[in-house]
Amino acid sequence: MRRLVLLVVLAFGATVVAARPARADLGGDVYGDVRDVIEELIRSEVTTSVVTTIQQRSPALAFYLHGTLERLGSPYWGSLGRALHQDLDVVVADFVYWHLSTGDTAGDIETSARRFFACLGTTTGHRDDACARLTAAVVTQHRPLLEVECRRTKPTADRRVACDLGLAALAALEQRGAVRHHVLDALADVVLAEIDDRGVYDRLADLLAHWLDKPDELPTSLLEAIGDPDLDDQLADPAIAKLCDDPKTIEAFLRDPGDSPGWICFAISHSALPGALGARVVVHDGSDSMDVHVDYWNIASALHDWNADTATDDTAFRLLADVAFDARCPAGSAIEAWPCKGQRLRPDATITVSWLGRELAGTVDATGLVTTKPHRAMMLWTLRFRKAMKRVDELRALVPPSLSSYLFFPGSQPDGARVVLRSVARMARLVGELRSRWYLWTPNASAATEELDVVELMHTARAALGDANPPAAATNALAFLDHHATGGGSTLDIGDWLRLVMKHDYRSLAMESLRAALDLKLDDASRPRETFFLTLASYLLDAGEGVNETVARSAFRAAAKDLLAATSHVGLPSNEHRARFRWLPRIGVGLSFDSNYAATGGDSRRTVVSAQWPTAMIAVSDYLGFEASLLDGAAPLAELALRQAGAYRDERYVALDLLRPRLGLWVAMPALSKRLALSTGIAARFVELAADRHYSQGTSVVFDAGLELVF
Repeated sequence: MRRLVLLVVLAFGATVVAARPARADLGGDVYGDVRDVIEELIRSEVTTSVVTTIQQRSPALAFYLHGTLERLGSPYWGSLGRALHQDLDVVVADFVYWHLSTGDTAGDIETSARRFFACLGTTTGHRDDACARLTAAVVTQHRPLLEVECRRTKPTADRRVACDLGLAALAALEQRGAVRHHVLDALADVVLAEIDDRGVYDRLADLLAHWLDKPDELPTSLLEAIGDPDLDDQLADPAIAKLCDDPKTIEAFLRDPGDSPGWICFAISHSALPGALGARVVVHDGSDSMDVHVDYWNIASALHDWNADTATDDTAFRLLADVAFDARCPAGSAIEAWPCKGQRLRPDATITVSWLGRELAGTVDATGLVTTKPHRAMMLWTLRFRKAMKRVDELRALVPPSLSSYLFFPGSQPDGARVVLRSVARMARLVGELRSRWYLWTPNASAATEELDVVELMHTARAALGDANPPAAATNALAFLDHHATGGGSTLDIGDWLRLVMKHDYRSLAMESLRAALDLKLDDASRPRETFFLTLASYLLDAGEGVNETVARSAFRAAAKDLLAATSHVGLPSNEHRARFRWLPRIGVGLSFDSNYAATGGDSRRTVVSAQWPTAMIAVSDYLGFEASLLDGAAPLAELALRQAGAYRDERYVALDLLRPRLGLWVAMPALSKRLALSTGIAARFVELAADRHYSQGTSVVFDAGLELVF
């Protein structure tokens, strides 16, 4: 025993001498050593306790913060902050997409986040569609939901906007320049939700991007014509059919092109227009006659060069007659008969025009002029038609070249023209609104995204849809706009959340996410491991200086202290933790004195091994205390092993030696070891050995002193 103590003292002394620095700043070295010990204690506790607690408490958080927890559970904390940033990018973007794509999600972000993280912790029946989607991505494919549903597969129409905003959130957190691109995609998916043809969609999306970046290039005349919200009801398919099939619409448009919705029929090249605007021209010229149908676009083309200042009935009749002659005698034809050869419109010839719901007849007089009754009737209707066609031409000129085959096409009605017209009208309304609310969308691709109000932009896009016939896909995709937090200023909704994302407010995002994942209240002091993890995240994510950094550091220190204080203590109890009760046996080696030992040779001392159980230790100070135990598992074995060889009677009584109630005193040096203590005590013994080697039941007292190992 003396040799053991001497070796321990010499080894400790050699360590201190070897570690003593060759300079005078011993206080700094002691502080550094203490700091290193504390850091090692924290890391050791995190490795064995905090990481396990997080993984058990929230499997979803363990999946998304895999890199962070892996660094946290290792000795290498140098890249812990970077790993936490990267993991938060993914979890926040996934949550944004999941929240927006789940129709029945609560408006309160905290409630929604609890449900999001609880999905992966549910092991039994609760598996709604939202949770099933998340589980299929995370558990089955081991990939983030955003990657599975928005990148690896083509999202459905009602999830496109959610995908766009989720990708925008990811780009904002990663501080990539694609944020505006994804937000613009979201706006396009709202106002172009009715477009199924991908080629047409791409054309319109490119046009929308051009108008948003250069809003002045959206012609005001086109904006006034198709961006009027009052036209919303008239652009529906039943309304267009009713409008364009009514002859009164054409007449109203001819009388006042600027105040009539008849231009809609021309915008989609409605199938009723050729019949309503085409003319039948019948010419009787002596013995010759001609009956020709003239398409309205040919009449409109001929009117381009018609001089309205010198217009008369004669010039109007002759213009239509010339169009009819050109239709009968196309260029390059080799027709030698009338009307392609010979004199046309000789005196007394008649021209009868059935046009615009009217029939007007003119006669060539002796002077060669065509006259009609009532006077100037033909001239007036021709001028009206010319004015209307000029209005159509003005609108046609405003249509971008990429849409010229869909809108105001001078021919038969193109497929999808009505859908394109409604989509362009929504685009125009959106751009017109953003013109006046310029602070929502700065036409500058390099502009910072910190002030980008995504939710307000989505509100503007929904307003551009109109109230009459909004596409169902767009309505479903924007359902999240109607969900608001009801807790006042103490809660967050999706608008607040996306503003935090755009501002890269990692600390707020992390605190709200982690608290929801761990279901941890702000004032909950009973869970030090989770609290430590939250404060560690806040400390790592605090990129600012001054008060915020000071507060974060103070909170981290307090949480670390609470964590260490709540740690399961090992070895000897300290004065602050006076009592320790353990179910593990305490192993000791000691020198035991017993009067009954004289039967073995006259020496009452024995060196014995003990295994006292269960144990209790009470500290009087950091160096001294009392201890108690009930049983000694090694006592019967020691009794059998240490007696002289021979025959003994009634050895069954040796089992009574297992019962050893003991009360002792321990003395230790915690600076050297918290597991080794010198002890002395007194115990009761309930078995006796007589001189004739006969065991029996009897009570005696055992005094012991020795060295014990405390777990």
